[in-house]
Amino acid sequence: MWIWIILLVIGTFAIAAVSVGGVTATLSTKPRRSVYDLAEAVEFVAESLPGDVTAQVSYEQVEAVLSLHSEFLTEKGLASTRTDDDISEDLVMVTDDEQVAWILGRLDDQQVILDDADVVRILTAEQGYYKAIGAIGDEVG
Repeated sequence: MWIWIILLVIGTFAIAAVSVGGVTATLSTKPRRSVYDLAEAVEFVAESLPGDVTAQVSYEQVEAVLSLHSEFLTEKGLASTRTDDDISEDLVMVTDDEQVAWILGRLDDQQVILDDADVVRILTAEQGYYKAIGAIGDEVG
């Protein structure tokens, strides 16, 4: 009787070890997931902006730009709340002018007044946040 219990415990342990080992091996080959936190991004970007910009732009305006940028990226299929397994690998081209124009149009709809150059500086500072969280790497070539 005891031999069956011991064999059952050993068998259960072996199955669990193989299962956990398989999942661990799969996860170890995937890059770390980058999570965009809007509040953290606003703080990071606001601290990264030059003094002349921070004298003119409020935290609420920075948050509005970053929120709209996330919305733009989601609309284009470049950002998602889905898991990384569900994101399409299709090539999507977005120009800087296109995203700035889209954001400025949405800011006008929300009656938020910002200069084009300020939006560009906010988006440039946001690139530093993307690098800090590991969402993008250094330029190639």
